[in-house]
Amino acid sequence: MRVMSIASAGMRAASLGVQPAAANVARLPVADATRLGVAQATAAGGGVTATVVAAPDDANAPIADLLTAKQAALAFAANATVIRRQDEMVGTLLDRWA
Repeated sequence: MRVMSIASAGMRAASLGVQPAAANVARLPVADATRLGVAQATAAGGGVTATVVAAPDDANAPIADLLTAKQAALAFAANATVIRRQDEMVGTLLDRWA
């Protein structure tokens, strides 16, 4: 079950990663808006923790934000795949023991 908790932590971090990127894109026309980003750290016992932080200004901010959102979506999908595979493996083991 450790794999399941690590993958679910990754899914939470990935979903949090999309929010600041979307907020940055939505606030592009606003002058002096603070850009947001996500800081990730390894959690004790495995997995990851994520927090929203202020991000530095970047000349390529719109492109960087769109790429960040895509990266977070791919990370979410990868962690979801890990959870599905873990569930399939547990089901297979239970079928063999039955």
